Amino acid sequence: MINIDDAQIPAPFNLSKFSLRGKSEQMKLKMLKDCFVLDRIAILGQATVIYAKPNTGKTLLTLWMLVESIKARAIDGERVFYVNADDDYKGLVQKAEMAEQYGFHMLAPNHEGLKSNELVGHLEQMVVDDTARKSIIILDTLKKFCDLMDKKRSGSFMTKAREFVSNGGTMILLAHTNKNRDANGKAIFGGTSDVVDDCDCVFILDEIAREGNYKRVFFENIKSRGDVASELAFKYSIEDGKHYQYRFDSVEMADQIITVQAKVDKEYWDGRDKNRLAIDAITEAIELEVNLKTELIKVAHEHSGISKSTLLKVLDRYKGKCIGFDTKDLWRETTGVKNAKSYVLGNAPEATKEQYSRHKDGE
Repeated sequence: MINIDDAQIPAPFNLSKFSLRGKSEQMKLKMLKDCFVLDRIAILGQATVIYAKPNTGKTLLTLWMLVESIKARAIDGERVFYVNADDDYKGLVQKAEMAEQYGFHMLAPNHEGLKSNELVGHLEQMVVDDTARKSIIILDTLKKFCDLMDKKRSGSFMTKAREFVSNGGTMILLAHTNKNRDANGKAIFGGTSDVVDDCDCVFILDEIAREGNYKRVFFENIKSRGDVASELAFKYSIEDGKHYQYRFDSVEMADQIITVQAKVDKEYWDGRDKNRLAIDAITEAIELEVNLKTELIKVAHEHSGISKSTLLKVLDRYKGKCIGFDTKDLWRETTGVKNAKSYVLGNAPEATKEQYSRHKDGE
């Protein structure tokens, strides 16, 4: 006869089995001290993504800041694994030489047995073996390891990346911006939002200006956890025929005030280019002496096929006042009887029938 009291009846399930209560002291021992891997950009123990268009300098500047941290002994080069999946063989050799010089690891898919599609498995193993802690992995570029346009795949990859980081690892991801800019001419991140959502810090790197043999670029933070920079400027040589080491040695922090002004100017002119057809349509209407706002928008719409809402936004964006008129303003706004708005030209560009024709045809 079976004694019911002696039978092993499982206890009702609840979430207490996952509780961290009583583990805080043990967790503190594993907690990393606040330290920059890339000065003012990427913090140890976080996931950071840097977006930039090709040839903006994301690899160059990431390597430069990484080396600066190693030289300052802020991080241990032995724990750094730079996975270079975006170079030709010559470029890989040059960067492998730098890794040897400064004491960090340079890895590349299809070299020494490394496969891109096996990276996630390696991250999982490092978590299991507790070697993720204090390890710094830089992926250049991210698209070689996950499909940024596929929400399911990019989300799955970032889940594994978060597991790696939550176990003391650090990830720095280099990725590309979208081919098209926003309405203000700003670069925007490419792919789905999963990478941005699951990273601790997100930066957009953009080219601001070229001055002789130098390029001026600008980091802008769009998401942060920790005391990272909101903006950071650099300049470096783009002189032809020079060894990569020469370009690397030319990197320097740029004057922030000069770079911010250059950034503002660039965004203005990028916006002008993006809104060229609307600007031309409004300009032509004013040249036809259609000055009152409502009629002006109506005529511009009829001539160009551009929506009235878009034309209204452009009219407002590039307007100036008769007093304090700026040379960047394309037309002056005046207020007349019954608050009627009217416009006269400043230095607006002329419209072309060819542009209007192409626009109407959907080109």
